[in-house]
Amino acid sequence: MSSNVRIEKLILNNYRNYSFIELEFKKNIILICGKNGSGKTNILESISIFNSNAGLKKSNLKELIKNNMKGPIELFGVNLLCQFNKSRLKVGLGLRKNDSNFKKLLSFEGSKSKVDIDKFLNIFWIVPKTTFLFQNAPEDRRNFIDQMILATDRNFKKFLLLYEKYKKERMKILKSWNDSSSSWLDVVEQKLASAGIIICDARRNFIKQLNINLSEFNSTFPSLFIELSGEIDSLLRNKPAIFVEDYFIKKLKENRKKDLLTGKTNFSANKTDIIVSDRLSGIDARNHSTGEQKMIIFSIIFSFIKLLESKINLRIIFLLDDVFSFLDENHVMLVLERLDKLNVQTLLTDIRNDWVSKHPKLSSIIQQINIDDKSLKVDKI
Repeated sequence: MSSNVRIEKLILNNYRNYSFIELEFKKNIILICGKNGSGKTNILESISIFNSNAGLKKSNLKELIKNNMKGPIELFGVNLLCQFNKSRLKVGLGLRKNDSNFKKLLSFEGSKSKVDIDKFLNIFWIVPKTTFLFQNAPEDRRNFIDQMILATDRNFKKFLLLYEKYKKERMKILKSWNDSSSSWLDVVEQKLASAGIIICDARRNFIKQLNINLSEFNSTFPSLFIELSGEIDSLLRNKPAIFVEDYFIKKLKENRKKDLLTGKTNFSANKTDIIVSDRLSGIDARNHSTGEQKMIIFSIIFSFIKLLESKINLRIIFLLDDVFSFLDENHVMLVLERLDKLNVQTLLTDIRNDWVSKHPKLSSIIQQINIDDKSLKVDKI
């Protein structure tokens, strides 16, 4: 596998607590360190926002703008200088206000034409909240898997967006439903079911790959098995996709009145959960101790990293926010060594940096940036 994307420079203007900051990244692994509240996570978030409207903090766009910014919205910006296929490319992100909402504006080499950033930049992140994955809602576990798929399959995002679009269109038609709109409703439900089956099948195939890796781990890691709990997922294991799609359409038609009354799609590709269990004992991860759950999540992440070894031109960047609160030092070292060997650029945050000197092998590949360093080009609030 070769990863041929690098961020060489990051410039933020009026982003959260920064009036201005300029950072240069020179190695595979970049450690952003500094005091609590100094803005370490904000740096990682500014990169994550290129692939996601909510970013790793799940914030709305308005929250990204520095408080009391003086001047027009054009003074806000995130700019990257990336190395891609041995070329240097400038990518920028700004905001435009529409009524009370904000919209992302991407620029590519100075042009404000529509940019498909996913073509050459995929971001995968791990945040402290990941620790509570098995105590959280099913949506969080789905998103955890979906984020991995998005980092390896750019078409997956297209179908996720289409699925949400068709759900909204269908609900809009239901609210003004009459005999004349039935044929259009049939068309939208066909499109919704088609996109939903593709999403479910992509999840199923990805999890199958993870399971192969998880079954091959040695005694250092728990032997795990992952499965999807949804009705559509169960059907896809035993029936042809065309049969399941027809069943999906049938359920959508049956639920029209119910969906109108409840205001949601009651039979959906997202009516599923990620079930992780010990392969030997069969015990569900949710019934393990907190420490065991952390090890289980680490095993899944490591399985994902192993899966990346078979990919070509992956174009992925890892963001590890406050990862020492999530994994112990030895496990962090394993992750970093594996990512460096894969030639994947990785940015991580931590309050301290003394652990780097303890690992001579890593100290040569880690660039340390202390954002409290007064010699940096930084202007905070």
